[in-house]
Amino acid sequence: MTTSLAAPEVVGPASTDELRRRTPWLLGLLCLLNGILPSYVVPPGPLKSNGSPAKVIAIGLLFLVALGVVFVRRSGRTPRLRLGLVFLSGYFVAMLAIYGVGISHTDTPVVEATKTREFIILLANFGVATYTMIRIKTARQRYFVLGAAAIGLTFNCVVGLLQHSTLIDLHLLFKPPGFVLTDTNEYLKTGASLEDRFGSTRAVGTTLHAIEFSVLAAVAVPLTLHFARFGRTGWIRLAAIMAAVVALVSIPAGVTRTGVVALAVSLLIYAWAFKVRELFTAALLGGVALGVEFLVSPGTIDAIVRTVTNADEDPSVLARVADYGRVAATFRAHPIFGLGLGGAPPSEYGFLDNQWLQALVQGGIIGVAGMLVLAVGAVFGVAGALRSAADRRQRDLAFAMGAMLMSILASSATFDLFTFQQATLLFFVLYGLVWSNYDVAFPEPKGSG
Repeated sequence: MTTSLAAPEVVGPASTDELRRRTPWLLGLLCLLNGILPSYVVPPGPLKSNGSPAKVIAIGLLFLVALGVVFVRRSGRTPRLRLGLVFLSGYFVAMLAIYGVGISHTDTPVVEATKTREFIILLANFGVATYTMIRIKTARQRYFVLGAAAIGLTFNCVVGLLQHSTLIDLHLLFKPPGFVLTDTNEYLKTGASLEDRFGSTRAVGTTLHAIEFSVLAAVAVPLTLHFARFGRTGWIRLAAIMAAVVALVSIPAGVTRTGVVALAVSLLIYAWAFKVRELFTAALLGGVALGVEFLVSPGTIDAIVRTVTNADEDPSVLARVADYGRVAATFRAHPIFGLGLGGAPPSEYGFLDNQWLQALVQGGIIGVAGMLVLAVGAVFGVAGALRSAADRRQRDLAFAMGAMLMSILASSATFDLFTFQQATLLFFVLYGLVWSNYDVAFPEPKGSG
């Protein structure tokens, strides 16, 4: 058994039809919509939150994967194993098991609807990761998808900055005619004031919550920095520099500890792609940016500092600590499979601000094991992406994708990650991308050929 790395892309003459066939338009559209269109903007009808365009596309990608498995004939004599798909399937099977436990008994209508919604989310996540892993073959395709994601993330950051510092709100700028808002973000739906924390307005951008906004702003930093360093044209590099500045400045606008943690993880990993001199320059520029932020918006910086220094008095922290007793009691009562996927009553558990606690409540030991398998798969995927990098540019991209993926994974310990569609879909797209260039080839039987 040997590892197999995709050969470096050779850009040669190709017809327009070939280039169009190679371009993952559907996946790129998903990444773009995931950033510019809030998840609570949906077409009217019974689907409600399940009708989010990005989620519908993700389900469609799962359907395409299923069609490919059934109808596409495999070429090549050497069998190959996609390790990323093995880890992903382990997580998927674990979630299916706890979903089966959940539907084995009937709960209130609200909980039953939550079970269905969680199952659809599971299918969407599995579909987008699997499709990305199988469909993306070349550096050109990878950059197309990440470029679409960068545009969406930058728009989200711009919207958040405007919400935080002005009366301008563009979060519904790309809302299609006839689409409606679900009731999941009532204060934005009704036009009421944004949430305030320690005297500073908390931006949400196009996301569902300020925490999700800050996490997406943090992961936009390594992505835009990569394009700023290795963009194909001067205009792309200039636009990426501006986007990186916007992303950095917008992180404090969420006024959340999670955004700071996500940024720290992103920079800690992406820093390995830099030389010492480049790190020194980046640290100097970062210090200047922090000083400018303090001069321009001292209230925001003070609010962020107080979220850390006054954590023992923060209502969100106190509520989180109060949840531990209830979670422990639930685990003692249902240690193996938990309450089932989506089986936790929202009125009783609500947001636990920790995806791992959610996994424990809904899935018990099996749920946490599934999360661990997914996390280990993400870590090994980053290692595989680094190993398969053919040149400095691809290695830098691998570090950038790894920084984004690990940043989102780290934030799962401080908010209910899989409850928030935009961060979740981006996580699974990145999971597929880091594994898209790495598989294992089995040796041919002796005497063959």
